[in-house]
Amino acid sequence: MQKKSSDDLELNIIPQAIRTTIRNSQRCTMEKLKTIDYELLWELMKNSRRSDRQLAEVLGTSQPTVTRRRANLEKDFLDGYTAIPKWEKIGFELIAFNFVKTNIKYAKPELRKEALKKVEEWMAKQPNVVLAIAGQGMGWDGICVSFHKRYPEFAEFTRKFNSELSDLLIDCQSFIADINPATIRKPFHLKYLAETK
Repeated sequence: MQKKSSDDLELNIIPQAIRTTIRNSQRCTMEKLKTIDYELLWELMKNSRRSDRQLAEVLGTSQPTVTRRRANLEKDFLDGYTAIPKWEKIGFELIAFNFVKTNIKYAKPELRKEALKKVEEWMAKQPNVVLAIAGQGMGWDGICVSFHKRYPEFAEFTRKFNSELSDLLIDCQSFIADINPATIRKPFHLKYLAETK
């Protein structure tokens, strides 16, 4: 029987859906993280407001160990802490999934670089855009996720998006949803990922 490496043992606590991605990533990243680091990461995803002492109790380790491990995660593996609001309580009514097809992938390398920079700069200036990512599937090249307080605000966002990036867009279609709690079947939260271990 083949002996499992320490990398394989540490991967056992990672959700199956991301094991392949991690195995394909740089080995130096894997060598930096130990089982305790993953366990701490999952606990932070459930509730990042807990103190290091509280986290140490949950993890069955010492508070100084948690403090040291958290500092390491914050330096190289966490992209920050954030709160997830009750959208309707702060005035947002709509979420939009904006699917785009562009001509960027067909451009020459120097033009492609310039076009991607233009898109990134435009997206960075849109405070209601929470994610913009390239991808593939169903004939689309990317998706942009945005929140809007009212439909007229969404309509203005779409008009601006289509006009200011018109030289790059082939097509853009949106799926919009009312984010009223009555329509939500499972609210957005990263804590669910911690349960996939």
